[in-house]
Amino acid sequence: MSFQRRRGLGGPATAVDRQRLRRGLISLVVSGAALATGYLIAANLVFSSPDRTAASLVRVPRLLGEPAEDARRAVERLGLGFRLGAELFHPEAPVGEVVAQLPLPGQLLESGAEVEAILSLGPETVTVPDVTGLTDVQATFVLGRLGLGTITTTAASHYRKGQVVRMVPEPGERLSLPAEVELVVSEGRDVVAVPDLEGRLLDDVEVLLSRIGLVLGSVTFEPGAVGAPGRVIGQSPPPGFGLREGGEVSVRVAGRPSAGARGDGNAGGDG
Repeated sequence: MSFQRRRGLGGPATAVDRQRLRRGLISLVVSGAALATGYLIAANLVFSSPDRTAASLVRVPRLLGEPAEDARRAVERLGLGFRLGAELFHPEAPVGEVVAQLPLPGQLLESGAEVEAILSLGPETVTVPDVTGLTDVQATFVLGRLGLGTITTTAASHYRKGQVVRMVPEPGERLSLPAEVELVVSEGRDVVAVPDLEGRLLDDVEVLLSRIGLVLGSVTFEPGAVGAPGRVIGQSPPPGFGLREGGEVSVRVAGRPSAGARGDGNAGGDG
């Protein structure tokens, strides 16, 4: 009787399979050991003890408002480095005081790391320029370029409307920024039509002009002129001319000036 042996159930084939299985188990054990070793190394580096991490960090102190040397000592006592950064103008902080820092207070740094301090240069000052005579728009632009704000008020003046006639403080003063300058701006003058003065007595002319905001200017007497003595025979500007309030009107008067009368000349005298 004969029979056929199946592969894998005995004989030479079974020995080969056993050798392959043994090699696979050895590889699996080696790989597992390597993985375990790698995990232990990673855990030791990444998941280190909180106590060791905390011990190597320093909390940054608050330096704002401190003089530079006091800030330096406070930082160096904690094992940190100290470095001065840029200096800035500050409207309130005196010269040499810390006005900013990097990193901010309360942050954590490795021992030996640097803290940068920004110091104050004190308030920035400027000299007030003379802007009288400019328009309020021009003056505001000039002052604004220097960092000065403006407050504008108006006042009656013989200067043209919108012209700066006065400023507070006076030109040449030094101000600490931020600051404002008051500009007093002319309201301008109303235009008044010159009345017809011919034939009026000189005393009446001065009263009339005063009532409408004009001023009696030069008075010239003409003894040889045709006309009633003491009365106006000519004027400048002529009737109807527009003058700004406060403007002057000059007149020519027939005759000679009476005692105490106002007069600038005696044209056409008879010697």
